[in-house]
Amino acid sequence: MLVDNVEITIKSGKGGDGIVAWRREKHVPLGGPDGGDGGRGGSVYLLSDNNVDTLSSFRYRKVFSAEDGQRGMSKKKHGRSADDLILSVPVGTLVTDAITGQLVFDFTQLGQKYRLARGGDGGLGNPHFAHATNQKPEEFTPGKPGITKQLRLELKLIADVALIGQPNAGKSSIINCLTEAHSRVGAFAFSTREPVLGAMDASDNKIILVDLPGLLEGAHKGKGLGDEFLKHAQRVRAIIHVIDATQPNPQNALDQIKNELIQYDEHLSTLPTLIVLNKIDLLSQQERKTIAKKFPEALMVSAETKEGIDTLRRGIIKLAS
Repeated sequence: MLVDNVEITIKSGKGGDGIVAWRREKHVPLGGPDGGDGGRGGSVYLLSDNNVDTLSSFRYRKVFSAEDGQRGMSKKKHGRSADDLILSVPVGTLVTDAITGQLVFDFTQLGQKYRLARGGDGGLGNPHFAHATNQKPEEFTPGKPGITKQLRLELKLIADVALIGQPNAGKSSIINCLTEAHSRVGAFAFSTREPVLGAMDASDNKIILVDLPGLLEGAHKGKGLGDEFLKHAQRVRAIIHVIDATQPNPQNALDQIKNELIQYDEHLSTLPTLIVLNKIDLLSQQERKTIAKKFPEALMVSAETKEGIDTLRRGIIKLAS
């Protein structure tokens, strides 16, 4: 299951307290201040990790806390600083402040590391307060507190090209033909329940495709969870409109999907596009000629028989270049 929206609380660690201590050695009856400083509390980081593709690790656990620093010790020994807490997220994760809505960080590349909350500094032991008129200081400072933040994590998949269309248009079959993806295929609407990524070979490069679940009219308002899926199209460089060539009015289907994109985000209507008429294996020769005249710019394919798939592959390479 694709988990792409969670709220969490993170807490960095408190710094360890400094202490008051005195030298207690034989032959040193008037030993001076000897208290060590406290260790630093652990910081909390997010790291974009290629081994993570959803936010599912945050689905049930909502609070993540780094450890506190250790208090100081005698003989001026510093307390141990706590280890940092590093949480992995997929590339494409946006982090916002859950209270203010302000963007904190956008993980657009692999291996990015961002500190969400710095651990508290350790406190000072009593040697720091010794001076000429105060040879036996009883002062120390406590460790600085950690920081607590409420954050919203939202995943927007990063792909080069999005396949968009109505339910049962054949997007899953097409992406399976083009890539190594394993999108669920069924002869019924809504066989795809969540976005699927696939990598298509293109010479010495790969083009990342995303198969978005079928969109209903009103998707931009959330019908059929359309708004949850459309957000994954916001980062792509191009769009492929997949139309079922066997339906009574393919033009209406194309117009409806284009309208949903405009209503959701006008930027999507400015992206380079390809129109793909799928399932042509189910058309007669006369029906093929008729629909080809109505859509002269479209590519006609059959994911079932693989007809036109190589032409589509070349079209995608050109589209994404």
